[in-house]
Amino acid sequence: MNRPLGKTAEIGATSAPSLVEFCRKRLEECRSRVRNEPKYNPVSQLAFELSRQLESGDISRKDLFALADDLCRESLTARAERLAAHVGPVDLAENRKRLKAAILRLIGDGPVTPEALNRLARRTLGIVFTAHPTFLLSTPLRKTLAAIASGEAETVPAGLIGPDRRITLTDEHEAAMAALDRAKTALNEFAGASIEILRERGHAGWRHARIGYVGLGTWVGYDLDGRTDIRWVDSFRFRLIEKIRQIGRYEQELIRIAELSQGEPQVADDLEALASRLSWTRAATERALAGFSADKLDPAAVAAAANSMTGDHPNKAVRIAPFVKDLQRIADRASDDTAVRLVALLSEMESLSFGVGEVHLRINATQLHNALRHHLHLDSDDHFNGRSMIERLGALMRDSKPLAINFGSIDIETKTAMRQFLLAAQILKHIDADSTIRFLIAECETPATVLCASYFARLFNIADKLDVSPLFETPKALEGAARFFDVMFENEQYREQVRRRGRLAIQTGFSDAGRFMGQITAVLAIERVHGHLARAVERHGLQDVEVLVFDTHGESAGRGAHPAGFEDRAYYVMSPWARRQFADRGLRLYHEVSFQGGDGYTHFQTPELSLATITRLVEADAYWVDRADKDLLYAHTNFSLDFFRRLAAYHDTMLEDRSYHRALGSFAQGLLNETGSRKSRRQFDVSGGEVHQIRRIRAIPHNAMLQQLGYPVNVVAGFGTAVKGDEDRFAETYASSDRLRRLTGLVVHVKRLASIKCLSAFANLYDPAFWSSRPYPEAEQHLAEPCLYIAQLLQNDDREVALNALAVSMRLDAIHLHRLFAMVGLKVDDQAVDERDRIALLQALRLALLQHLFLMAARVPRFSTRNDVSREDIMELVFSLRIPEAIAMLRDTYPVNATDIGSYALDEPRTYPEDRVSHYADITEGMIDPMEAVYKVILSIGTAIALEFGAHG
Repeated sequence: MNRPLGKTAEIGATSAPSLVEFCRKRLEECRSRVRNEPKYNPVSQLAFELSRQLESGDISRKDLFALADDLCRESLTARAERLAAHVGPVDLAENRKRLKAAILRLIGDGPVTPEALNRLARRTLGIVFTAHPTFLLSTPLRKTLAAIASGEAETVPAGLIGPDRRITLTDEHEAAMAALDRAKTALNEFAGASIEILRERGHAGWRHARIGYVGLGTWVGYDLDGRTDIRWVDSFRFRLIEKIRQIGRYEQELIRIAELSQGEPQVADDLEALASRLSWTRAATERALAGFSADKLDPAAVAAAANSMTGDHPNKAVRIAPFVKDLQRIADRASDDTAVRLVALLSEMESLSFGVGEVHLRINATQLHNALRHHLHLDSDDHFNGRSMIERLGALMRDSKPLAINFGSIDIETKTAMRQFLLAAQILKHIDADSTIRFLIAECETPATVLCASYFARLFNIADKLDVSPLFETPKALEGAARFFDVMFENEQYREQVRRRGRLAIQTGFSDAGRFMGQITAVLAIERVHGHLARAVERHGLQDVEVLVFDTHGESAGRGAHPAGFEDRAYYVMSPWARRQFADRGLRLYHEVSFQGGDGYTHFQTPELSLATITRLVEADAYWVDRADKDLLYAHTNFSLDFFRRLAAYHDTMLEDRSYHRALGSFAQGLLNETGSRKSRRQFDVSGGEVHQIRRIRAIPHNAMLQQLGYPVNVVAGFGTAVKGDEDRFAETYASSDRLRRLTGLVVHVKRLASIKCLSAFANLYDPAFWSSRPYPEAEQHLAEPCLYIAQLLQNDDREVALNALAVSMRLDAIHLHRLFAMVGLKVDDQAVDERDRIALLQALRLALLQHLFLMAARVPRFSTRNDVSREDIMELVFSLRIPEAIAMLRDTYPVNATDIGSYALDEPRTYPEDRVSHYADITEGMIDPMEAVYKVILSIGTAIALEFGAHG
């Protein structure tokens, strides 16, 4: 039944392309059998044939490594091409032209009105660079991908693909700073183009205009939600580094403009003098950074650094205003061309002050509750759910007296949330008094949590610079949003605070919502939150307050990034309907979106991608009204509500399905690279229970594992089942609903890449019948001992059963989904053929290498239990794909002595031992080292599969 792939002489390591083409042809042959043999699995069959040829010696590990290298480079190149298409066009000249058209759309025709000026000056669109661990590619590979996407003739280098090894928080911060710099350069073009238009239209005050339409933010180095490894001094140092970097940027821009204005010697001299003054402030900040960078920051060192920073110094500056005032004087008497450049710079200075973007401090509700419980001597969290706590917090806010703090106050503070308020106070006092700070609260489900944060903001005298922002991401929070807003807005002290601040803020989370509710249910629930918020703001008379909505989504479809096009990406997270809810009520909406980790920063890796991304975002914001016509999804409320409830119920059931938990929680995490400094599980989460693995695993690895298994359940599953019996109403609505077509488009895109055959192929890996059948008479007799050992160990293992059960469940749903697609004329199988084929080949190759890994581990000689570790323990680690741990145990069990016999200058003769390193050298060289090499290639293949799906997680 199984055909051999060929001999090494025919498809050796020097002819990897031949092996690629052979595998493609063989995959197609295997697929041709499925029609007549429905249970036949082409991916499993190809994986087995590769494995059999490898174990027989007909092909070598080197051959398969070369095959992996070839396929991985194809995946990276294809990802670059898709990125270019997604954000395109990427041509600088074309985007400058389109950006100007979008600006004209924003301000309208005719004379420049105050309303038009305000439209450009007020922040309307925000870009936040987050610290999510999605650094899928190393820095050089990220640059290569971006260069290809930008139209450069780059070649992907040979070798393993994957992230930088041991990514630190400092690495992530530096990557975010570089992305922010390129975003600022693109925004400088936006500002310059806007000012040029004002000048061309003869607006008398164009030299005093400010372009603040797009804001920037970051929480890299400030996110303490679920992690305990970031100290207050780490965040404080990052903020000093950001100040130094931004001042340096202002210096460079002033010098650049001075060089371009040599026909104006006095202007050039004044600009250089201002740059020199800024350099003195930068030097003072560098001295402060040095003080807080001591290896050991004991109380004496903290005091020395703090006293040096807080003391009087002529070059110390915490306000940008004096520099802005002086630069404005220069702009007033500069030539028009120079003044345009200076006003663009002034816009950046007033927008960012001494920072690279607005800092987002991030904690979770539990950390905040712990701080208040200690502060008020409460005995439990139960108090947060009652009306009495709302009233008590309102009274505390009203009667609070500001407290004075110093750096010692932060250093001795043990409560995470409290320490963040103290950190915010010291940043505003000693680094940048003109900036604002966001205070994000994850897992926020009660209004009392927001009032608690608002009380602490008043207590430490930072309420006028701090925006407290609850995150709506859990099903409970999303479902209870309407009541949440009413209770919060009814509080007089809260209303007074947001009015004084001029802004109220919320955050939504597509990642965790998609993990728990399914991505389509999540986006519909978040859209309802948008609507509830607009209505509540109007109902409670807060129309004079800016409404900030930060929609936090990832870079893959499973976490809220629509892959079809950038307009889809923009309107998926905040639909034209949702935008209309704010506009029709006369509310000032400030909408932020996220670019997460390395995968998100790639959008700003080159000048071409940066300008293209900014242009697409501004275009989406300028033209959404054209998409806000009558949409039947909102008119057919019975259908839309039924669809939502059925889909939510499907994912509720899935989240309790033991086969789902077992399939993901028992081995799939071993297919993932470490893609950031943050752990996959929350660092203080000590809850147990294997069945609840999914709830403990963060959204990014959860989504990444589904991609690696080949079937993103949280995107595709349930959609067909939810419409079952209601297909006619779906088809009618689909025909006249931009929103429903966009939602369906997300599912279609992912379904084109998804494969239940790939998912079920993993079951074969854990099937004792497969392993016991391999060494059948006249088959692979040389594998009898390791195969039977594996089969014996897997006899009572339920992974195979769980994976097959999950695959069956997905097939049942997919039947309804394909019928639905056919009904509305959507084709799945004839699109993304190359990507789907490449994923299947990568999966088959990885499964063959996993089989090889299992067989190598099973060949390890028996040993007596060592340090309570048995051979069976190591095999379970291998089955769980905890390969680094297994290899470490094997190296400990079979150590290679560093000292050999030749190191001893002895007169006495010997014949034992031989002149080799150790008795276990053969095991190390023949089994342990190859296992490590194979696992590295397995991880590289995982990177390629993530690239096919668009992002890590």
